[in-house]
Amino acid sequence: MMVLFLGGPWHDQRHDVTPTRQSAGRLPLHFAVPTFDGVRPRHVNYTRRYVRSGGDDRLPVYVAPDYQGPARG
Repeated sequence: MMVLFLGGPWHDQRHDVTPTRQSAGRLPLHFAVPTFDGVRPRHVNYTRRYVRSGGDDRLPVYVAPDYQGPARG
């Protein structure tokens, strides 16, 4: 499933996230993305949230801890 990422290194990009077997077809609550700032590799831990689209649909998005903007799908 293509999911929008907000904040962090993948800001405003859609990436494919596959549901895990443990979560019975749901997207994982947290998603770690590696970054290479400086010498040591680090991770940005995104958290899954839901936003409302045009109707009553709720779309999943992943939000980085540093994201300050509005939620959008």
